[in-house]
Amino acid sequence: MPGAEEKKQLMKKGRGWKQEMEGRKAKKVRTLTRKKVEPLEEKIRKALKGKKAVEEEGFLRFSEKSGGVPRGTIVMGERVIPGYPKIKRIFVLERGIEKNISSSEFIAEEKIDGYNLRAAMHEKKLVCFSRGGYLDHFAVEKLEGDPAVKKFFSDNPDWVLCGEMVGNTPHTDPTDFYDVRYYVFDIIDEEGNFLGPMERRDLCRKYGLLPVPLVGAFKKGEIRRLKDEVKKLDRAGKEGIVIRGLDREGEMVKHVTPASDINDLGEASSKIFDMPSGFMKQRVFRSAISMRELALQKDRYALKLGQALYSGLMDALARGSVGERYRVRVKEMSTWERILKGMGKEVEIKVDWKRKIPEGYQIDFTKTYKEGTRIIKRALEGHPQED
Repeated sequence: MPGAEEKKQLMKKGRGWKQEMEGRKAKKVRTLTRKKVEPLEEKIRKALKGKKAVEEEGFLRFSEKSGGVPRGTIVMGERVIPGYPKIKRIFVLERGIEKNISSSEFIAEEKIDGYNLRAAMHEKKLVCFSRGGYLDHFAVEKLEGDPAVKKFFSDNPDWVLCGEMVGNTPHTDPTDFYDVRYYVFDIIDEEGNFLGPMERRDLCRKYGLLPVPLVGAFKKGEIRRLKDEVKKLDRAGKEGIVIRGLDREGEMVKHVTPASDINDLGEASSKIFDMPSGFMKQRVFRSAISMRELALQKDRYALKLGQALYSGLMDALARGSVGERYRVRVKEMSTWERILKGMGKEVEIKVDWKRKIPEGYQIDFTKTYKEGTRIIKRALEGHPQED
């Protein structure tokens, strides 16, 4: 982890980076004014006609990318909250950074394994949106009482927080150590620009927001030190890192640890018939490349991979169904009802336990995946299958 002096120098670099970028943005804007830009109203009209945008709960949501507008973009009256961009993945660190990060210096931040969530203010009320642009009432209930979030939006009502929510949510593994946490990894200002990484971290400190952990600051020639940090994250079972250049706006890539890939395979092995076709093979491929680059013990990881592929599936066979357990704590039962309404048709929800707690209600529930459960049951019942 960087020391105090390194952080101080990094902060100076971040501020200088921002000033330089402001000059570049001005030049870019002057260049763009020469081009014909399609009005947003026309893009919305075309998206609605092509069924790539929908109106729901008082907002317009781009359900698919359309006319250069990213999926998950939200239109609230005259205001637009941009969809969060996809971050390119690199499979190897040294050559991946060389080809994709032109900055001479960069930072690495921990990639949190949660679900993507944007928070903003609308008509003096907090609103939260998932990556796909769905209004998340559960997240609103969790964040609207957070003193740090309230203070941030009191001073910056037209800005957007982008973060990862983990803990006792409808989408992440439950925990007994805390309820939920919201890790901020980006901030969008009133002009729609993403802040530089060090300015963003500075604001998180100022307001008491929880930033994604900083792995360290690196120069291009310090790949060995970066690999050592990634090995530490791998041993700790962390998801990976996001690398951000300090000399160029928006320059970032992500890299996932082999431990995270293998953990994903273990969690998904019971859902083998419910996951996208490329989910399993991509993670086997990525973990193999990382093991080779980081010089990890092949036999040890091969054993972990084999255990992961069988563990969840054997549990599902024992139960005769494919399911995952979750926990949420809500103030009002109406929030739970909205959670249920937002669940996909591919799952069935069964409440395992519900009780009153001082903060409202705690609900433990199981998501059962219908297709995988159907296939498992037919196999166990002796039904034949043509290969």
